[in-house]
Amino acid sequence: MEKISLPTRFKRVTAGFDEVARARLCESSGSEHSEDNSADLSDLIDSFMERNDGNEKDDIVDKHRDIYDGVWSDSETLELLQSLVALDGVDGDVKKTIRDEAERACCMVGISSSEGFKRRLMSRLRERGFDAGLCKSRWERSGQYPAGSYEYIDVVVAGKRYFVQVSLAGQFTIARPANCYVSFLNTLPQIFVGKAEEMKQVVKIMCRAMKESIKRNDLYLPPWRRNGYMQAKWFGSYKRTTNVGSGAENLMRFEKLPGFYGNCRV
Repeated sequence: MEKISLPTRFKRVTAGFDEVARARLCESSGSEHSEDNSADLSDLIDSFMERNDGNEKDDIVDKHRDIYDGVWSDSETLELLQSLVALDGVDGDVKKTIRDEAERACCMVGISSSEGFKRRLMSRLRERGFDAGLCKSRWERSGQYPAGSYEYIDVVVAGKRYFVQVSLAGQFTIARPANCYVSFLNTLPQIFVGKAEEMKQVVKIMCRAMKESIKRNDLYLPPWRRNGYMQAKWFGSYKRTTNVGSGAENLMRFEKLPGFYGNCRV
């Protein structure tokens, strides 16, 4: 994918967002937590705006809110999404290396919907020298959101955590999608590799676009398709295991926080 030139508005937004949000996001890496400390199912991105005490109505906050409140056009938001999933930036080579190895592994470990696929993929990545782990998040019922759990893979490189998600678009499929929403789905790569900041923004954008698509068709948006629930999949409390078997879980800790590819079906 060729490098995308971001709208000037987005550059101003992220300049202010990164510093505040990273303090929040760092909770999802490295520290020990108990199950009682599980993240709630509130919007984990907008929380940084809620920390504003009301005395300072920062222009950056307003602009960041604009991205998701319809002020940005569909084309601008789509451009933002493209930039978030692109394998560029200072760690672009790291992402490409992980992605390329994950692609090769997918050709060997079977269909992504098959039982044990994620564990086999994690195992293959470890065999290739990556510090890969299988993470299982779990959350309790909270307000309108039902309880749930989810498994995903991460890879840690030089202390930085990268999410590795096969068929990310499958997490956002809906009935009768609007044409614009189909464009958003088609933008998501078959294998997404990105850091927490990028994953959170991708989920936020997709949930907003999904909500708009459902609204246009006069359909009901179920709780498990709302942003709070979707964010909990990757950013709720989780257990991480590096055990290649399906039995005992070693190196486990609590943390905060279908398609085809080439000739290989993943």
